[in-house]
Order: sequence, then C-alpha cells, then structure tokens
Amino acid sequence: MSIRRFALSAIVLLPSLAAAQGGAAAAPAGSGQAPAAPATYPPYTRPASAYVPPRTPDGQPDISGLYVAIPLPRSVETPLVPMANRAANRANGEFSYSLNERPKLPEGAIVRPAGVDPADGKIPLTPESLARRKDIIANQEKVEYLDGRVLCLAPGIPRSTIPAPVVGYQIFQKPGYVVIFYEQSHLYRTIPLDGRPPLDPTIRKAMGVSRGHWEGNVLVVEVTNFTNNLDNNWVIGAVSATPGIPAESLTTGHGIPHSDRYRVTERYTPIDANTIHYEAKISDEQVFTQPWTVAWYAFARAPKDYVPVEYACFEGNEKNLMLMTNTVISGIRVIVP
Repeated sequence: MSIRRFALSAIVLLPSLAAAQGGAAAAPAGSGQAPAAPATYPPYTRPASAYVPPRTPDGQPDISGLYVAIPLPRSVETPLVPMANRAANRANGEFSYSLNERPKLPEGAIVRPAGVDPADGKIPLTPESLARRKDIIANQEKVEYLDGRVLCLAPGIPRSTIPAPVVGYQIFQKPGYVVIFYEQSHLYRTIPLDGRPPLDPTIRKAMGVSRGHWEGNVLVVEVTNFTNNLDNNWVIGAVSATPGIPAESLTTGHGIPHSDRYRVTERYTPIDANTIHYEAKISDEQVFTQPWTVAWYAFARAPKDYVPVEYACFEGNEKNLMLMTNTVISGIRVIVP
C-alpha cells in the first residue's frame, strides 16, 4: 500500500495569470476606483473526443476503475477582482492538494474557472439568496452555519466531485448500473440505467437520487430528491473563503444552500483511456435566476499502486469538535509520529 501525505492549500488566481487571461489588476484599497473588470475566457464548448472506450459485457462504454481528482485550475466563479498572490506551497506549484505528484490538465485544455455558463462565469444568485449567503459566511463560528463538508456530512452533487485533500474515486459497472465510490467520507452512489422514475418526492437524500443513461459514450445522470432541511448542504464549494474578497464574489462557491426544486444534470465524458471530463447543469428557480453550469477535467486514472485510504473526518478536528460539543481536545490529543 502506498503512503500518501496531504497538505491543503488554496487554489488562487494569481494576478499575472489574470492578466494573461484578460483580467485587470485590482484597484488600490481606498482609491475610490471601481473594482477591476472580471477576467474573460473563451466561450465554453464541450470537449470533443474521438476516443471509443471498450465495452462491458452488457454493452456499456467501460469507464470503470480507480481515479484521482485533477485539481481545479481556478476557482468556481470568475472572480470580481484578481485574488492576492500567496507564497508558494510545499510542492512549489500554483496549487497542490498533496505532497505527491498530482494529475495535470490534459494538453490543450483551457485554464479557467469551473463556472462556464452563464458566459460571464458568475453564479446567478437571486438577491434573496445572495443575502442568505452573506449571512451564512458571516456566521461561520456557529455550528448551524458551518460547511456541511467540514461537519463530515455528505456534501451532495456536484460538490462531491470538487477536489478535496483526499479525493479518489472508484467507478464500478454491472449490468444496468454504474456505481461511484468516493474516497471522501466513503460515500457512494448507485446509478440505475433502466429508465426507472425517481423516488417519491418526499424521500430525500443528501446526495440525491440518481437516474442515468448513455448518450453514445457519455454517461448522463439526472439527480433529484435532494435533502433540503439543512443550510449545511451546499450546492458547491471549493477552497476556503479568502480574506478581503468581497462578499459578492463567489469564487469559492461556499455558502449556497438549495431548495426542494434543486436538480442537477451531470455528463461524464471519457476523453481518453485515462481522463474523464465532468459537466453539471444546476437548476433551482428559488435560488438562482437561471440554470448554470460548471465543467472541468475531473478524473485521471490512478497510479497502479493507488489504494483508497481510511477517511477519518472528525479525527483531530479540534475547532469543530469544540463548536459541536463544547469540548476542547487540544490538551488531550495524542500526537502520533
């Protein structure tokens, strides 16, 4: 079994790269100038691939196997202003989720935020939802407002596909089904392919209810019946909120719960034998002014010695254990070398 050590660092949009992508530098603090225009990116088009996967015994395109996450090359939303530069991380890269080598974007891939539609890259929140989001972010010292993933709750869809410090995936295929196992929190989804309807709308799950079908070599999954009784079940969310970034900027995607109208359409496109592109169209008329789409190259075939590890979410999580139980563990925690 290989040993993996992890060090989380934020994904940032460096000013030099922002300029290269069409962004302008931020106005100096207190200058009275308007914020710089957002960075611009070419229009999004779904990646085309001539790759034809092998077939399973029942005729499905065979995408089964172990994968690791390709880190997002940018944040979720196109930033209102370029983020501040940060010191190089321990792996001396722009971003790093691990001290080990992480998979890179395929050659020719456009480096851009995950939000691809609408074209301006903005998450189209209603004014009411933006106000709710500000309230959530302003109260992150209260357990009822905390990020559900930090609380070790199932993060939902498409957030389960957002890279995190420990993110391996295993795809299984059997006649009539695709099953996705997530290394994070040992979550899993069973996706039937037989055209059955969703469950009764009163039955709701944190990761929703999935129904899939194949469009050529692309796996398309409709996800409905999401839990909607928790503000902690957010639509999406990448790195932690960055100090000094305006509340209206949703570059991290944090703090956006959904309603009972929430649904997601996913597309898993095999690019080659080792890469899967991911796209998710998000709809919720009570939260967003229009449907919007995120997309990125998400899955890279894992190295041969890769083994999913035990995911101990609460272990050593001093701050959140204190918030939830009023117990301070810093004095009794055993440091294991």
